[in-house]
Amino acid sequence: MFDFPIPCIFKSLAFSNSRVYLKNLRLRNAQGGSIKQPNVKVLVAQAGENMMIERMKVSKMLWDANISSEFNQQENPKLKFEIADALSRAIPFMVIVGETESRNNECKLKDLVARTEETVKYNALVEELRRKGAIPVGCEFAVEIGMH
Repeated sequence: MFDFPIPCIFKSLAFSNSRVYLKNLRLRNAQGGSIKQPNVKVLVAQAGENMMIERMKVSKMLWDANISSEFNQQENPKLKFEIADALSRAIPFMVIVGETESRNNECKLKDLVARTEETVKYNALVEELRRKGAIPVGCEFAVEIGMH
């Protein structure tokens, strides 16, 4: 099939991600177009390359503040696929880290519902997400019954 060696990990990552996406797509179609998605409020993504550590730092900061978030575990995922993933899973916010922004302790905050984007300092990110409606994990019920 290939005339040159391909490390198994790269083949398995690509095929694994494709399989998961197709499986979710099939499940959604089989269930009338919807499938229960995880309660993720923020997808942490990157613009550029080699930002895994920065994505991990931002994710930890959000987890420490009890904001449900996740990041793609691929080394250099493409931003357009990250945005498509967030939109297909109805994740309302994306935090995008890039080389220039991270040097200034900043990130881009995309509100995928309102279709806005702004640059935010790391130390103001949690407050800004909460102001925009990212409810801390475990507080969803209190918000639903009006106890916030």
